[in-house]
Amino acid sequence: MIIERLARLGFASVGTVYLIIGFLAAAAGLGQGGQTTGHAGAISYILEKPFGKPLLMVMILGLIGYALWLFASAFSDADRRGDRPKGLAIRAGAFFRGLVYAVFTIEIIRLLRGGAESAGGDQAAQDWTARVMAKPFGSWLIGAAGLGVIGYGAYQLYRAWESKLSKRLHLGEMKPQTERKVVLISRIGIAARGIVFVVVGGSLAIAAMRHNPNAAHTTSGALDVFPEPVLTAVGIGLMAYGVYAFLNARYRAIKA
Repeated sequence: MIIERLARLGFASVGTVYLIIGFLAAAAGLGQGGQTTGHAGAISYILEKPFGKPLLMVMILGLIGYALWLFASAFSDADRRGDRPKGLAIRAGAFFRGLVYAVFTIEIIRLLRGGAESAGGDQAAQDWTARVMAKPFGSWLIGAAGLGVIGYGAYQLYRAWESKLSKRLHLGEMKPQTERKVVLISRIGIAARGIVFVVVGGSLAIAAMRHNPNAAHTTSGALDVFPEPVLTAVGIGLMAYGVYAFLNARYRAIKA
């Protein structure tokens, strides 16, 4: 099925982005000329490289398929999550991630067409936080969003601790020793990503409590919070999450 193939390409695209984010963060922590950046920074990094544009065009196809698959998972319950609160929460999360990657894909397309680079990283987060806070109950909405992101990050940490990889990730084709190593790498990656989400969510909660949109952070700002040794460790962890995404591209059962 086309959607399945594009979704697998999408997982690989997500993996590529996280490998770059993690590599640059680890290099920055080691003082080797890296930088703390997020998804937009990773795309700019690719665009500057030889064959960057063709690679981004392939990634666009994958991200479109990935977003469509997430929407299908949310609306048609393709992953059989069910209608209980936990299943509905997972499906809502899939829908939200679909929106995030749809917007991300649109930004990549705009950049490839020669559009001006929009404000990225913390500046973008602070701009939309300020717009939301200017509305009635805006601070409450930002606070609720922050708690939601913290909750998602905490759930990722729980998954890493309990070694709860997706039940739809079929690793049985590997040798037992290889599978154990893969699971360990995946747990490290999931934990690192969870830590970043907790920091991002905490920044939104602080912004709401202080009525200060400048306190809001995205991935790049969250990474800036860490001292160099921790930044190196988190960067390596995010690279491990990139590996986990590639494993999903190869071994995940995908239904649309």
